[in-house]
Formats: sequence, C-alpha cells, structure tokens
Amino acid sequence: MVPYSFEEVSDQRERAYILPISAPNYIPVLNSNISSPINSAKSAIVYDTSSSRFLYDKNTDIKLPIASLTKIMTAVVVLENLSSDDIVTIAEDSIRVDGEKQDLYLGEKMSVRNLLKLLLIESSNDAAYALANHAKKQGIDFIGAMNTKAGALGMGDTNFNDPAGLNDNAHSTVKDLVKLVEYSLNYQEIWDISSEKTAIVESSDERIKHSITSTNRLLGMIKDIIGGKTGFTDGALQCMILVTSVEGY
Repeated sequence: MVPYSFEEVSDQRERAYILPISAPNYIPVLNSNISSPINSAKSAIVYDTSSSRFLYDKNTDIKLPIASLTKIMTAVVVLENLSSDDIVTIAEDSIRVDGEKQDLYLGEKMSVRNLLKLLLIESSNDAAYALANHAKKQGIDFIGAMNTKAGALGMGDTNFNDPAGLNDNAHSTVKDLVKLVEYSLNYQEIWDISSEKTAIVESSDERIKHSITSTNRLLGMIKDIIGGKTGFTDGALQCMILVTSVEGY
C-alpha cells in the first residue's frame, strides 16, 4: 500500500467533487444574445414534443375561437370512426357551407381519403361538413365525438360546435391544442397530407378533378416542416399550428 499524507488525501477528495459545467441536454437552446421577437398574437406557445418542454408561452389559458385549427380534431375523429375507402356522395348541405367558396359539387362522389386531403391542404369547409354528414348517416354524432375525444385528451378548456371551425362560439386554448397535436402525431397520414403544398384530388369516378393548394404559405419557405394547419374567421383572426423538426435533434 502506498502511503498518502493527510494533505494529499484531502486534496484528492476535493478534486473528486469538482464537476464539469453541465451542458444543455436538449435543443433548441435559447440564444440570449438575440432580442426576443415582438409577438402581437393574443396567445401563443412553442412546445418541444421530444423533451415535453414549453420553450415559449404567452397567455396560454385564454379561451379563444380557433377557426380551421378545428380540422385537426375533425381529421382525428374521421380516422378513428370512418374507413378511408368509404365513398361519400356530396349532398346539398355540404356545398358552400360558409356561404362563399364552393369546393364540391352536388352528387359528386369522393372517398374519405380524398376529402381528408381537401380538408387539410385547402382547408375545405365543404369537405369538413361532407365528412361529418357521412358519419351522421352511419349513426355517429360527429360533434359529440369531437368533444368526447377532447375530454379524453384532457382538453378541459375546449368546446367544438362544428366540424370546420366556422362557429366562433367554439373555443380552445393553446395549451389544449398542444395536447391535440401530440395525440394527432400518432396519425402520420394527417401530417403527411398537411405537408403537401399542392395536390390533385379526384372524384371516385375520376370525372372531376380538384387542383388544390395549401393555405400554409410557409411550406417551401421553412425547411423541415412536418406539417401544419392555418385558420381564419372574423372572430378568431389569423391562427396557425406548425410542426417542425429541429436540425440535428
């Protein structure tokens, strides 16, 4: 055994407890040298799904109308209750439902899968109502199913009134929308569709072709976008959900 003096042993113990400065074990990392952006939104949140961390938040508990962000829940309920291969016959109550834009034609037949593309890419209100009406014919209370799912996900400050988000009496919070987005990531189809900038959607007999363009103008401008959804009504104003990956994460 090699003898040590008391001073040497004491020095070794002190050195043993000197730890290196811990580096952040997740990204993105806040660069404090960059000024915070001016954010005029009533409510906003940035959330890291990998670490379950809130990176930025503003007025996260305010209940607000969410316009077409509603359609993410619409898509979830469709995928959990309907077959993507179902053929939907477009009825009069699924045409020009917002009193303005007509996306579908009376008597047109279209698969649920293609209606989902219209719903998520072009944010078609007609498609939202066509899907809800098809579910109703199968005995499904579509709005009830949307609110039941919201309750199951712990979205206690959310209430849906229609499948398109046209009714501004409906509401949610950005905190609740994080829960919805996290759950919807289980359905890759939703985010694959919402990442498409353009598409051609056909009726089941291929006689009618719809050329559609995404309402998300950030597609192609920001790299690594997984998908997203925009929304607008006079009550909700501009709304957006955007899911991106972080380079090197």
